Amino acid sequence: MNKDEHAPMVAGEEAIAGLFEAADYEVSQAAGREPGSVDWFATPRKGLVRPRTYFRVWTRCPDDIDMALAELDDKRRATAAERALGVVVEGGLQPGYTADLRADLCAVLTYRRLALEVLGIADSVREHVLAYTARGEPARYLPRRIDDRERAHPDAVGWIKEWVRSRPSSPIILLSRHETDRSAVVEQVIYEIGARFLREPDDTVVLSRQAPVGAANLAYTHGFAVLVHEDIRHLEKHQPSLACLDRLAIKDHEKAVHNHLPGKYVRLSTPLSIDVECWFESHLGSPALNARFLSAREREPEFKRLTDASANVQRMLDSVLDSRGVPSSGIAQWIAYVVHDYMSTILHEAIGEETASMAQLVPLEEAALTQFSLGWISIEPGRQLVSHPAWGPLREQIWAWYEEGSHGRFLMNTLIRDYFIAWRLAREILAGNVGSLSRHQFPREYVFLFLSILSPEASARFAEGRGAEVRAEIEAEVERRLQLTLAHQLKRSVGAILMNVRNIRENLGTADVAKLEYEFRRIDEELAFQSALAEQTGRWQEVPNDPLEGLALHEIVVDAVAPLQQKYPDVACAIAVSASLSVRANRAGLREILHCLMENAFHAVAPTPTPRVSIRAVSEGDTVRLDVVDNGPGIRTEDRERIFEPYVTTKKGGDQPLGTGLGLAIARRYAVRLGAYVGLDPDREGTCFFARFVTWRDAS
Repeated sequence: MNKDEHAPMVAGEEAIAGLFEAADYEVSQAAGREPGSVDWFATPRKGLVRPRTYFRVWTRCPDDIDMALAELDDKRRATAAERALGVVVEGGLQPGYTADLRADLCAVLTYRRLALEVLGIADSVREHVLAYTARGEPARYLPRRIDDRERAHPDAVGWIKEWVRSRPSSPIILLSRHETDRSAVVEQVIYEIGARFLREPDDTVVLSRQAPVGAANLAYTHGFAVLVHEDIRHLEKHQPSLACLDRLAIKDHEKAVHNHLPGKYVRLSTPLSIDVECWFESHLGSPALNARFLSAREREPEFKRLTDASANVQRMLDSVLDSRGVPSSGIAQWIAYVVHDYMSTILHEAIGEETASMAQLVPLEEAALTQFSLGWISIEPGRQLVSHPAWGPLREQIWAWYEEGSHGRFLMNTLIRDYFIAWRLAREILAGNVGSLSRHQFPREYVFLFLSILSPEASARFAEGRGAEVRAEIEAEVERRLQLTLAHQLKRSVGAILMNVRNIRENLGTADVAKLEYEFRRIDEELAFQSALAEQTGRWQEVPNDPLEGLALHEIVVDAVAPLQQKYPDVACAIAVSASLSVRANRAGLREILHCLMENAFHAVAPTPTPRVSIRAVSEGDTVRLDVVDNGPGIRTEDRERIFEPYVTTKKGGDQPLGTGLGLAIARRYAVRLGAYVGLDPDREGTCFFARFVTWRDAS
């Protein structure tokens, strides 16, 4: 070894002494054995073990490391120090040599590494690498993309590593919408650079979250480490750092931030769907399971959105892997199982399994029910539905919520919505409230699948409670199809009979037609009845389903009366309906209700000597009542309830019915659909049928 080349440099040793003192070491000097030489020592001020370290400085690494280590060991023994270090201030070490500071009593290392070691940054990097590896995170990292405004890069971690390796002199500002994406990238890049530091500790610039205060700031100012932070106050124009900021948080002040910090601004993107699918394929390890996963994403868009959210992928991967033991079933049932497993994990992390903590689910259940009813959820700024510190920034991704507009309206992933509705159902059913809940028109498929998983007992009770309702639904559907079939058959038969009767009349002589006039008239009456029956049977099933709106009642009344007055010219009709009255209805439904009530009245009074029908409407609070009154024979007491049943009529012509028995039934059926009510008022003079509608009030 060239003694002159590697002789201790006083100025260099003073710089190293300053580093030790900044790290809370006590630095001392002693006269060396050689004339004019000074020995330097550093001892920790704190700790149970405080090794006294002899240190010296070389400009560059000695050519012969073994000889240098031997000299250090001689000096350690001669000065009674516990350890001896040789610090190289320029360049790196000889290839193949790396000091083990935990085991070696004597070591040669670079000034860079010494700073990282004594300032505690090296230990924090080691801890991160060990913990990150123990959790199995490296293999489960989902790559993100980065856009540096020049071009897009598919690997954000690789891009940041290249930037750090280039010995940066100014900050990088990493912008993203989701904290999860920023955190995942930073955790992975700290790990990968940290792993390289463990292999090459003397020549690696590390990333560190250690606050730039006190001694730690030396590592950042000398460029030995790059600070990673989320605090804009730590940014300096000419100091390298990686600032991870919320893109939306600085959106309104982006220009001011750019002017204050002219560093490089890059945007982090959430993974694309193709990235997510490739990642799952590489981790599922089963072509069959991966095929089911892809099928579920294709079948259910909300499942795709839930699995695309980068905050969910690792939890979701565990849930998909857990589904390997689930018996083969339909894809919807498989999706329900995976989402249930995923939500169970999240809820267990957040609120545990204590009964008292389950009360925290109530706001989520209410939010789910609100979204189902209104189509959105209103969340006040800063408010969390569940008071868990990790759920604030993650809620948009954990539940795949996203904001609609700019008024605090959020939409919850509908699978998560249905999961919380199922929670509410389970609790209410077990409390004995099956009947009240069965009337709600919940989204059926996933709610009941979740219910069967969450509580088989509640599912069984609900199924029992729904038995009668299901039977009624089946019977109603059967009746609907029979009625439509009957209407079609009647129309076809009536048409064929009319054609044949016409042919018979044309082929008979005038005298023969005159002889059969009574019979032909009876046939015409019967065919007219059957035709009307077919027409009204069809209308019975075809209830108008148009949106409700505000309709001027007077206009509809006049339109409905006009054809009846032409058909029954002898009937006197009086209308007393104010033009200012508007009701909540749809036009087709309202016209049919009025037509049925009015035709019933006109038909009833037609045979009487002085037929009269009066129509009037009055406002009653938030409703409008329309009365149709006639001076016909009236309704017998015993018929007042059954008059609204299908095919019940009190109009007779001898032993034949003069009505179809469907008009009043249709009026009441349509009224129910419009939120109205049709009834008979027995206390009024004459026969009074009435309809009560909700008043339409203009929002303005």
